[in-house]
Amino acid sequence: MAASSRDRLRVRRSILEKIAIVRESLTPGMSAAHVAKTHGIALNVLYYWRKVYREIAMMDLTGPGGASAGEHAEIADLRLQVRNLERLLGQRTLEIALLKEKLGMSHDEETHE
Repeated sequence: MAASSRDRLRVRRSILEKIAIVRESLTPGMSAAHVAKTHGIALNVLYYWRKVYREIAMMDLTGPGGASAGEHAEIADLRLQVRNLERLLGQRTLEIALLKEKLGMSHDEETHE
């Protein structure tokens, strides 16, 4: 019996992997469907990543001196990383608070450790 798509293991990709996949899909002559299939991701997920990448890349980040295209791409990459790290930090903070609540740790107990 073949495994359905719901039975597949969900792979979490790092921001650097996502950026590399998006850049690969934006290469002239490269099909988004081919890239998605090659990396085992749904085509709609790749399109979403591309949309986010383009939105960040299109931000006006020019300061007094302006920035080159390479600097724009690097800044877009860093902004994506920051956003994902902020999300991860929020998740971990919530997990810690929930664990402390489960363990019955009050604020007073935390400060005496």
